[in-house]
Amino acid sequence: MSDQKKTFLYASTVSTAMQYSGILRKISGMTGGMARLGWQAAYTCVQENCLLLRTGEKEERFPFPACARWSELQKRLAETIGALLQQRPCDMVYIKGFLTNPYHRMIARAAKEANPACKVVFEVATYPYWGEYKRFFRVDLRQKNLRGFLGHGKEVAQHAVTTLTFSRWVDAVVTFGEETDRLWGIPALNIDNGVEVDAIPLREDRAPRDSIHLLGVVGTSVVHGYERVLYGMKAYEDGRPALPVYFNIVGNNETIVELQGLAQSLGLEDRVSFLGYKTAPELAVLYCENDVGISPLAEYRVGLNRLSPLKSREYLASGLPLFYAYEDRLLTPELPFVRVFPNDPTPIDIAQVVEFVQACRADPGLPERERQFAREHFDWQIIMKQILDFTG
Repeated sequence: MSDQKKTFLYASTVSTAMQYSGILRKISGMTGGMARLGWQAAYTCVQENCLLLRTGEKEERFPFPACARWSELQKRLAETIGALLQQRPCDMVYIKGFLTNPYHRMIARAAKEANPACKVVFEVATYPYWGEYKRFFRVDLRQKNLRGFLGHGKEVAQHAVTTLTFSRWVDAVVTFGEETDRLWGIPALNIDNGVEVDAIPLREDRAPRDSIHLLGVVGTSVVHGYERVLYGMKAYEDGRPALPVYFNIVGNNETIVELQGLAQSLGLEDRVSFLGYKTAPELAVLYCENDVGISPLAEYRVGLNRLSPLKSREYLASGLPLFYAYEDRLLTPELPFVRVFPNDPTPIDIAQVVEFVQACRADPGLPERERQFAREHFDWQIIMKQILDFTG
């Protein structure tokens, strides 16, 4: 009996630019989970005009001609990944997407043509996804962005056409968010986001005891809802509290300018810091210097309530307590390292946050127990095993 390892490829076209570092950590973590399950596992990503193939510490580069248009770039990438699969057939190919499109189908078809027994899995990053797309259209209309509106319309049309034949090439769909058994006629599995626990250092609590420090890491969407924290801080400050509260915001997306303006208008300039992008080692330091992490607070904006954000898993793995405003099936309000708020626009009650932080500070063993909880529930090896079991 052959002891040759089965091969796994995570086919992604995510850029290596700093703003996508969190997504790349997820892709690397999922690939690493497959490797720990005994597979020869690799993933692709993009750096300028090169497709990168990363297998453990090894990196191979596959250059392609420069493309000015997004559609042409996606076609080139799909062709490059397809050619790679023809040369090196895989036993499983995992395709990262949002809405389906012809380029995802090209990759899936290439995987099946190279190895008919290959299991092809397509990931839907957020389900249901129409809430997010409705927001895109609303923003396009509000900004009178005809090009953006037409571009999003084209993506929806491509999605509608692609799903008609997607089941010919795709064996399973993986969703994050609300549960569904089938999508586009394909069996679907709902999973939670995970993390490589051992890749994240355990937090050493170095937060000052004469104040409370909140940490928020923005993503690429408006669902973080940090204005709820700012309004809550204003109400808290007006009560002249004994413990001042500071808010450190990492990242730089389309909402940062609005948050900066709001902080200034509320007179919170000396309480709110905008730190820009941070690397994983820099984030590890911030986890030690802050009391609590903030996970999304405004999923209501895109019609969602159930979630398992990647950042929440990183907080958990580091041992940093967190608060959030959604339903997470593996986190319950009874856990001592989480605090749950309503998923609506109301200001966050900062007095409750202060009380929560003080309770966490009183339990020096909490970070290690939180990390162990993450190891038992959210390590990528556990989650990738669920996908393997589902696909047979």
